[in-house]
Amino acid sequence: MKRVILTIFFDFFYIILSNANKYSKDVVMDYLTSQSVPFEIADINHGFQLAKGILKIRKDHLELEFEVQDAILGVISSGVQTVSILFNDLEDIRYEKGWFGAKIILKATSMKALEDLPGSEQAIAELKIKRKNRKEAESVVSSARVALSEHKLDRLDD
Repeated sequence: MKRVILTIFFDFFYIILSNANKYSKDVVMDYLTSQSVPFEIADINHGFQLAKGILKIRKDHLELEFEVQDAILGVISSGVQTVSILFNDLEDIRYEKGWFGAKIILKATSMKALEDLPGSEQAIAELKIKRKNRKEAESVVSSARVALSEHKLDRLDD
């Protein structure tokens, strides 16, 4: 029984390794697109509103899904909105760790790229991350930076 399991295990890895060059970029992109992290955007409309959502990495852009709600009563004032930020429009993405949480800072190449994202000012958006999601956020930002770098390198090749 152990011999059969080991044989299947080694055959599986042989197939993966033999096809690694063909499918490695697709496998990496599938992994990237499966990553997401919850975030909040505070101080919308002078602190009267709050946005809660999810940041997702896609093949050629970042996708932010969020709902805007009243900060005092918690009543949702909008439906689910989606904002896509193309890697062409993104200059930098950073992760900053704090004492009680963290934040992801998106810096765009123009203000137009972030115009649909509430709370963004002068082509910069700050997404607050809760303490329990810090490791997940760090991983997502790391993957997004890799994808952004690959995108910039691909643009240089063209």
